[in-house]
Amino acid sequence: MSPELLISASIFVGTYVVILTNKLERSLAAVSGGALMVGAGLIFGFYNEREVITEAIDWNTIGVLLGMMIFVGILKDTGLFETLAIWAAKLSRGDYFYMILLFGLLAAILSTTIDNITTVLLVAPISMSISSVLGVDPKPILLSQGLFSSIGGVSTLIGDPPNIMISTAGGFNYLDYIYNLAPTVIICTTVTVIVFKFIFSEKTKQENKKIHREALRDIMARKPSKEITDWSLLSKSLVTLGFIVIMFILQSVLSITPATVALAGAALILILARPDMSKILDRVEWRTLLFFAGLFVLVHGVANTALLTKIAQGVLRLTRGNLLLSALTILFLAAVGSGLVDNIPLTAVMLPIIGTLSANLPGESNILLWALAFGTGFGGNATYIGSPANEMIVTISEDHKEPISMKYWIKYGTVITLITTMIAGTVISIQIITPADLPFFPA
Repeated sequence: MSPELLISASIFVGTYVVILTNKLERSLAAVSGGALMVGAGLIFGFYNEREVITEAIDWNTIGVLLGMMIFVGILKDTGLFETLAIWAAKLSRGDYFYMILLFGLLAAILSTTIDNITTVLLVAPISMSISSVLGVDPKPILLSQGLFSSIGGVSTLIGDPPNIMISTAGGFNYLDYIYNLAPTVIICTTVTVIVFKFIFSEKTKQENKKIHREALRDIMARKPSKEITDWSLLSKSLVTLGFIVIMFILQSVLSITPATVALAGAALILILARPDMSKILDRVEWRTLLFFAGLFVLVHGVANTALLTKIAQGVLRLTRGNLLLSALTILFLAAVGSGLVDNIPLTAVMLPIIGTLSANLPGESNILLWALAFGTGFGGNATYIGSPANEMIVTISEDHKEPISMKYWIKYGTVITLITTMIAGTVISIQIITPADLPFFPA
């Protein structure tokens, strides 16, 4: 093993261990690891400063996240999310299972338009508050929002951070995700609803007896529209959202990147709303952006020393160059890996490996990237450390006297992960085995 490969591998593994064990705040760990990688690369000749800006950092991913963070930061002031939460609570009519289901589906739907991390940050605290008022256990409701937001986020380019990274690697646009992934996500969502009905049947009976009827009547009497605090800002935000969605749809026709669309949307809402910029900038998750930038620099370093190429060659030997076996290996490797580590750094590692695999496999190999999207999205539900959105859910649950524990999450999350990953594996297998491309299957 060459010195540069040994050093880059040591820095890479060391940084991931620090991120996994939370020895340092993850953005600090990623940036520090990236800086060490560049320093080692300058000494041993496998990295240079210019690469950091021009090749290592995926500015498309950074741009999409920044643009959507600014947009959601303004949309938050309209009261729209409070309105949707009250609407979901009223629609449940005091039935505990419907509360679990409706708040979960609300998170899934919102995660197709804004990323799932932001979705749970906006909706989960409101559902937590409503649960407290009604006197019911918030854990299953919060759990459903985490699981459903991760499942729903798989269906669009902007729904889940790994998808943004995958779109850059594959050159995919917004419609590619909807066409190739959304149908499978709908199936998985439907099956998850059925599974929830069974696993929470006894819990529903218990909690329905505990609901504070007076508090329920107060909620039922509230008008969701009254929760809107700024109708003018809401109309401007909805116009901007329409612009963003249309531009994402036309992205391939106009030959523009997702980052261009997201940043153009952010610029439009800033011009229309004229908000307090200091407040909006405070709402941008700068630590998340730094985390991504550090990871990109770190992974580019190990890619330059051919470490990831060697791993890809090992996978290729294992699957004997068979596309089906390779796709299923990627799917289940990503699913298992995302249950053990955050799915964002896992995606950063897997993309160069898939790039090498694709160059050595017969036929169309985009399906490897779709397998990765399914694996990281669904696999991240096995434990709460697998997805940043799920980590947020657990953090929010800590305001309750009995927060969500790892044991509690694994009890339900692994079941959903196993079922949804098996469904994705079945869909991928059918597509590869079938001679002609099937519509609405990942291709």
